[in-house]
This record gives sequence, C-alpha cells and structure tokens, in this order.
Amino acid sequence: MAERSVVFRAEPNSESSDKVASRLRAEGVEIVEQQPNMLLVTGAKQTISKALGNAEGWRLSPETKTPPPSTREKILKPPSQ
Repeated sequence: MAERSVVFRAEPNSESSDKVASRLRAEGVEIVEQQPNMLLVTGAKQTISKALGNAEGWRLSPETKTPPPSTREKILKPPSQ
C-alpha cells in the first residue's frame, strides 16, 4: 500500500507548487491535497523523491497524525464538604 507523504516548501525562493505538482503527476504520484506551500501526496517514497528530483526548495516528510485532545471534563479533586 502506498504511503501518504507531505511535500513542503522549505525556502522562500523555491519553484511554484504548480510546477512541482506537475512533476509529481507526470511520475504517477497521486496528489490528495494541494496548497500554495504544501502538497499531500500518496505514493512510494522513492517514486516521490525521484519525481521531485532537483526541485529547488522543496522537501519530503512522512505524514504524521495527531489525535484530537480529549475534551471530556475530569474531576481534579472531590468537592469540599
């Protein structure tokens, strides 16, 4: 199964996200979500790295998931009598 990864802009003078997205699509990488400074992609890490090639200012990172905090109230101490 292909993994999700985040391709993000790491430098201010990097290539546009449209150009990077075109490169990734040309190599068969699926783009799940596209934003101006970040792309969420699905595919093998090696394929994504190869597609990025020498794309100036873009880096690859695995997707991380953070669960939402518990909003259920907890009793810190019993009520005083």
